[in-house]
Amino acid sequence: MGGLGMLEVVPFDDIINCIKTAAPLGDQAMVWVYAYHLEDTLFDAGCANAIGELREYATKHPIHRVFVTHNHEDHYGGCAAFLPKAKIFAGPITLETLHKPYPLPEFFEWVWGTPEPVLEARELTTSTIQVKDFTFEVLDFSGHCAEMIGFWEPEEKWLFSADAVPLPSEKKMAMPEENIPKMISRMKEIQDLKPTILFDGHWGPIPNPREHIETRIKFLSELKIQVKELSNEGKTIQEIKTKLGFPEPWYLPNTEGRFAIEYLIRSLIKDED
Repeated sequence: MGGLGMLEVVPFDDIINCIKTAAPLGDQAMVWVYAYHLEDTLFDAGCANAIGELREYATKHPIHRVFVTHNHEDHYGGCAAFLPKAKIFAGPITLETLHKPYPLPEFFEWVWGTPEPVLEARELTTSTIQVKDFTFEVLDFSGHCAEMIGFWEPEEKWLFSADAVPLPSEKKMAMPEENIPKMISRMKEIQDLKPTILFDGHWGPIPNPREHIETRIKFLSELKIQVKELSNEGKTIQEIKTKLGFPEPWYLPNTEGRFAIEYLIRSLIKDED
């Protein structure tokens, strides 16, 4: 099963294109995911629902390399569109998924589409990559999942951050693999870099992102204190969930356990940064 995809290309400036892919919800995108095209290089590849549109884009633009930040289907699902011309690179955990994509709940097959295996993908083994005149440092942004990388250009102060900064300003649910304390630490590390532009995986380019990031650090840091206090009082995860009173979004049951408020609480109690 796969939904009909959407694709929009929005130039950020003369050299970077934002490639937005999504599934439609009525006449709007359900959730946009961003890939970024710089010179002959693509950071992430969008979702499989838009594979036809991505293939058309690839015929008109010389993309020779694709760097995949992590193994979630909205970020690697479009990789096959850029073969055989492009070389696909990823970290070792992500590489396993590219070679053999994991099965998706039906809801996510609709939202993002089912990725094709990318057997040609290879491991990224360098700590920097060169894109014409730009030198990017490869950074460890694990936390959102076991392995995620970002790309930092220190001269321009550009940061391609994937999902290192949560989409909602108040993150109230999580996936089981997310380490929320580590995500807080990663966001603090990003603040220390002082990026002028954050090329986010879902928000798109965010100029001067300090306040955007700080809002998320503050919410999760305060929530961590609250949850820890309740846990130390002997309350269970379910009791803490009731106490917090977070509303459950309409789609949560459709994720078939891939997202839950309980995962967020459990991580805040048990995980370390």
